[in-house]
Amino acid sequence: MTTPQAKAIDRIFARDPRADGGQRQISIAADAIAIDRRVAGVRMRLALPIRSFRGVSLALVETARGSFYRVALDHRDPDLAVTLAEAKSEREIALEWKAWAQFFQLPRLTLGSDLKTVVLDSSLGALVLGAVQPRKRGWPLKQRRSKISGLRQQGPGGRVMAVFRDEREIVCYE
Repeated sequence: MTTPQAKAIDRIFARDPRADGGQRQISIAADAIAIDRRVAGVRMRLALPIRSFRGVSLALVETARGSFYRVALDHRDPDLAVTLAEAKSEREIALEWKAWAQFFQLPRLTLGSDLKTVVLDSSLGALVLGAVQPRKRGWPLKQRRSKISGLRQQGPGGRVMAVFRDEREIVCYE
């Protein structure tokens, strides 16, 4: 098993069908992921913070040659998902999965055959993971204002600035 700390300074080369040469370089650090690729001769770099990933996922991949396990950083955009490890052995990949989740301090996820994500770790230390609460509607300072300021009227409506059409305005700032 390779340690995540050793990969933090290395670059991983991954397949990218849209990139020139068919591959991209991925730099991994504890707090960010950088994806470098060249498309139509234009060099690109995407820097993604680790908090933009949902977690470290484990999936069973079925191919014509057989099946294997894949550990990846799961992102909402499938093009930004980063494959961290692949193995045929269930025991070996379980150690990798746990090590990467601890390294990034992200929850462990599993992907079922229907591609539904299931969160296995509901807490990371003192942080308890759960559903995101919806934002409150309305203006948050509305309750803090006095009743009088809420009843305030607009200024006098009779004072309307005159608009002169087809004339030039001369402005001098001296």
